[in-house]
Amino acid sequence: KKEIDIINPKVIIFFGNQVSSIALNKKITVSTCRKEEFLFNNKYKCYSVYYPVGNGYFNIDKSIEDIKHIIEKNI
Repeated sequence: KKEIDIINPKVIIFFGNQVSSIALNKKITVSTCRKEEFLFNNKYKCYSVYYPVGNGYFNIDKSIEDIKHIIEKNI
């Protein structure tokens, strides 16, 4: 958390709902994570980009789409 405060990012993107759940200290599910905004430390906009590890190759396009959408939304 200290490192994030030093960097002071405009947006944080987490890869995977498990990582999001740990960082945000709340349960994030696949159905709630795509394109939904969360707050980290009540300060930073966070998004979770999900792709299943076993099927990551097949879903990488969805992840790239999500990241582009997040960037466009926050420019």
